[in-house]
Amino acid sequence: MDIPLKHVIGTIALIGLIIAAGLSYTIIISFIEADVNKKQLNQIAEHVALNLVEIISLVTFANYSDIYAQMKILKLPSDLGGKAYTIQLINETSQNQGYYVQTQLVTRKDITAKSPIPLNSTQTQLKLITNEDGTIPVRGEDTKIIQYSGTVYGGTHDVVVWGWKESLWTTRAGIGLWKSIGG
Repeated sequence: MDIPLKHVIGTIALIGLIIAAGLSYTIIISFIEADVNKKQLNQIAEHVALNLVEIISLVTFANYSDIYAQMKILKLPSDLGGKAYTIQLINETSQNQGYYVQTQLVTRKDITAKSPIPLNSTQTQLKLITNEDGTIPVRGEDTKIIQYSGTVYGGTHDVVVWGWKESLWTTRAGIGLWKSIGG
């Protein structure tokens, strides 16, 4: 059986065209998905930063220091299109960039968003917890505590922002998880 050369070349060209179209589709869809995820991460970072500033303001302007923290539970999406993400507080005051909230997909480190935390604390010293882990009690709650950390996973339930007036001149604040004692 004789196969003309035109048919072989045509078949190879058609297969190449189908492969090129498939790859183009995959690349375009991947780019669109990354852009959507980045916008969602940016909204989450801005939401966390805004709530953190609100709780810091509330605690800073209180006229007393206390052994208990004030907190606010954040309503955040459990995932972004089936992908887990992290929320992290970053301190780059040494590089004159200040504090900011960074959100990032766990599986793709290149998809990230940042939101600055606009702080102007001239009357009290602010300590934003960015690289410590620990626990802190909350007023009126005997069965739960805040487990704070500089990084939390977004899909975790009961992500909180918290603030605590450590002394008359010092305020501490950060992010964490609202957890049951012993659980």
